[in-house]
Amino acid sequence: ISGTNGDLTIDTNGHWVFTANSAFNQSNVGDKVEETFTVSSIDGTTSTIKVMINGTNDAATVSTATVSVDETDSAITTSGTLTSTDVDNPDNTFTPDSIAGTNGDLTIDATGHWVFTANSAFNQLNVGDKVEETFTVSSVDGTPSTIKVTINGTNDAATVSSATVAIDETDKAVTTSGTLTSTDVDNPDNAFTPDSISGTNGDLTIDTNGHWVFTANSAFNQSNVGDKVEET
Repeated sequence: ISGTNGDLTIDTNGHWVFTANSAFNQSNVGDKVEETFTVSSIDGTTSTIKVMINGTNDAATVSTATVSVDETDSAITTSGTLTSTDVDNPDNTFTPDSIAGTNGDLTIDATGHWVFTANSAFNQLNVGDKVEETFTVSSVDGTPSTIKVTINGTNDAATVSSATVAIDETDKAVTTSGTLTSTDVDNPDNAFTPDSISGTNGDLTIDTNGHWVFTANSAFNQSNVGDKVEET
């Protein structure tokens, strides 16, 4: 017997088989299709076989997101849109949610549009450093998906002092010194690159702590009152 929802066969022993003509994936939880087939015994007495197909949830196919952003001087925001394909629910439909994470908060609306807002500028991250976090969201039928956000460190310029000194020449090559300071959110404070610099009027050295020493290469006795030489 060919029915609306499938075919039914029955043999002389009364053994019957129903084969649906579709997977009926479009039927969701609570949905059903039913059909009644009429068969008969050898003497013509009729009987019925009622077949009911109940809908179940078929998992959606949902996209994921992986984003990588560089930290700046303010809390970053990044966003995107997930997609879903679902045979028994509307496509691109999600469960709205607001999730507080370790590195920031993520919201997603019913259309799959999500927004991540960091809870810090993450200036302490240097080049090569990163923090990452994965948020789990779901389509309207409960199929989970993930959004992974990676925040990459960048170099944040230090605040470094400068020095301006004036000294009088004497009968020998003068020496003067001082110490620079630095404040750096992603490197140790007061840390410098050691260097030794040969200048026109003398040599300057600086150590890792910012302590510098200038040694003139002449007594500069030729300089009279009002004369000066300077070098940066």
